Amino acid sequence: MKTTVFVARRRPGDHFDGAVRGAEQRERTPWFLAFLCLLIPCLPAFATLPGPLKSNGSPARMAAVMLFGLVVLGFLTVRRTTTHPTVNPGVVVMLLFFLLLTLVYGIGLLRTGDALVEANKTRAIITLVANVGVALYVLVRIESTRQRTIILGCLTVGLAFACSVGLLQSLTSIDLRFLFMPPGFVVNLDPEYLQFTERRGAVRVVGTSEHAIEFSVLAAVTVPMTIHFARYATRRSARWAAVATCGVALVSMPAAISRTGVLTLLACLLVYMFAFQVRQLVLAAVAGAAAIMGYAVAFPETLDALWRTITGSEQDDSILTRTADYAAVSQTFRENPVFGVGLGGAPPSAYQLLDNEWLRTIVQGGVVGLAAMILLTGGAIFGISAGLRRATSPRERDQAYMMGSVLVGILVSSTTFDLFFYQQATFVFFIVFGLLWSTFSVSVPEIDSPDRYDAERDISSPQADDSAR
Repeated sequence: MKTTVFVARRRPGDHFDGAVRGAEQRERTPWFLAFLCLLIPCLPAFATLPGPLKSNGSPARMAAVMLFGLVVLGFLTVRRTTTHPTVNPGVVVMLLFFLLLTLVYGIGLLRTGDALVEANKTRAIITLVANVGVALYVLVRIESTRQRTIILGCLTVGLAFACSVGLLQSLTSIDLRFLFMPPGFVVNLDPEYLQFTERRGAVRVVGTSEHAIEFSVLAAVTVPMTIHFARYATRRSARWAAVATCGVALVSMPAAISRTGVLTLLACLLVYMFAFQVRQLVLAAVAGAAAIMGYAVAFPETLDALWRTITGSEQDDSILTRTADYAAVSQTFRENPVFGVGLGGAPPSAYQLLDNEWLRTIVQGGVVGLAAMILLTGGAIFGISAGLRRATSPRERDQAYMMGSVLVGILVSSTTFDLFFYQQATFVFFIVFGLLWSTFSVSVPEIDSPDRYDAERDISSPQADDSAR
């Protein structure tokens, strides 16, 4: 008895597999990542668990380290079911960034310092794992515009709370920094740094951040995010809430009395303006001029302090201290040009905060660390192009420009701000980096082997059809 085997084949025009796959794999809401985006701006980074972890006891940082472990576990255990292999360039950039700085850390371990320096090395590698972990998790977890919008919405809500805290600090004596601090947590910061400082006669607000500069950066990047939701939020109430939050961010940001915040806001708007038409830009310029005049009437002392801070930079103590450190940085680079002193290996007694992440990277990582920063910066810039290429609607195009403006603004702030030393601004950068690259992938060409057996080709051949008959 002869048995005939009938083989069902999917033709290029069939959509049955796609429909079945879509029904089986329903889109899931990234609840944990959404909660993390709410937690980062709402809970101060110095509110930590009691114990020896210090700054690494922050719930947001511990969650980010756990995300790194989940990414590694998923890579080792999850089975790949895609027909054609693809690679996400954002993942490649992030892995290379991680490997370069890990190499710097490993070389730095060969140089033994005092107990404080060795502890800083451990904290530095944990911070690196947390930053890369949250970015990689976003890259592999977020697969659709809906998921990306949810994450951006939660991040905007958290930033809205931080800006509201800053506004209350500037207008009243109410301080809500520790509103969401769980019972049993401790404040891992010296009491003197918890006090509000003054500059040019005006009090500098900090919101929920560790420093006024970090708060100004967060308030500045909140502006393009709220503008996006004011234009494209699905609900009318959400659009009006975004408009109100944008106003709160614009009012609270100058109260930090920070040049870095102004530079960040200008960089964000300079990139985001390409998503608008000329008529809209003219109206925005007129509204901005009116807003500045209104702010000058309502808060003359704050605006005067900010203006004198910008124009009087030559006599500013922070600028003079920063330029005085350049000689020490140059000497350290000549002594350790390739790998620097190691990740976290800079003695705090010799190097305080340099107010420049690039100089800090040169000290700790040398040429290799600088290459890692350039790689990360290039990845952010090319990520804007990738997001625009994948945009299929005006909303997605505006979203790509918005995320690009946030990344560019934070990168600009890194030239006058120790970016990776501060947790909130750093996490915002890496989350948005992952979101911008999350829906972009490149097909990897398959290499045909002479010994490879192609079942589909054999089935579709004329000899196979004759044998079946």
